Amino acid sequence: MGTRQNGLIGADKTGLPPEQFIAAIWEERRRYVREGRIKQPHPWRVALSEGRVAKAALIEYVKNRYYFLCNINRKDAQIIANCPIPHARRVLLRKYIDEEGQDVAGGQLGPHYEMWIKISDALGIPRNVMDNFEDVLPVYRYTVDAVFNFAKLQGWIEGIAATYATEGRMWKRYTPKEEHREDGLLTEEEAMKRHYGLPQEALQFYHVHSDANDEHGDINEAILKKYCVTAELQEKALAAARFRWENQETRHDIIYRYFVLGGNS
Repeated sequence: MGTRQNGLIGADKTGLPPEQFIAAIWEERRRYVREGRIKQPHPWRVALSEGRVAKAALIEYVKNRYYFLCNINRKDAQIIANCPIPHARRVLLRKYIDEEGQDVAGGQLGPHYEMWIKISDALGIPRNVMDNFEDVLPVYRYTVDAVFNFAKLQGWIEGIAATYATEGRMWKRYTPKEEHREDGLLTEEEAMKRHYGLPQEALQFYHVHSDANDEHGDINEAILKKYCVTAELQEKALAAARFRWENQETRHDIIYRYFVLGGNS
């Protein structure tokens, strides 16, 4: 068994150099796309872009995704709690405050999940319906809870790697443009505005969250480069990335099946 250094196991077995390790993560994602394990673009994304999602189905999607957004910060808090390295905790805490609300530290922006409420308000969903989570699909709830439990029960580096794997637009940075397969697709924000008549002021979430995700992806990448340096940790980090890709794909499949196909396929 390897020695323990600052809470890291296997420090006597050097892994790939940092840049090669990061490249290996995204090459693995490209493999998932080639094999069809990640559908790019996902049929849900295409249906929403084309306005083929009924408004009633969009409302159900908004309620389900709110459960995900409310639990992401709980997941991040678990990673911080598991992290034994003060410098890394402090960096992660800044990221956590961005999501939980900069207003807790004297900033102006509130929690990202509260920005999502502007969308539900524009769609006429009562706040108590959003907050009680009673309409969240049990299978969707299970996949979200799995993300939280993974962060709670696995090592902090694995939690970081899992988060990094699905952080915003990071995948585009390491994927050749010809493999993006997004030509002509509307973003979710554009689709909400064009097909469902949501006003621009209701869509603040997309601007703030997307920009923050890019910055948070850089933070997670820097942590992985600095601390995920052994072969054992890198193997665990890759496994964590695979878990998160598969979990995300499952959530998208659930939304598409229940709210576009009607749950009959």
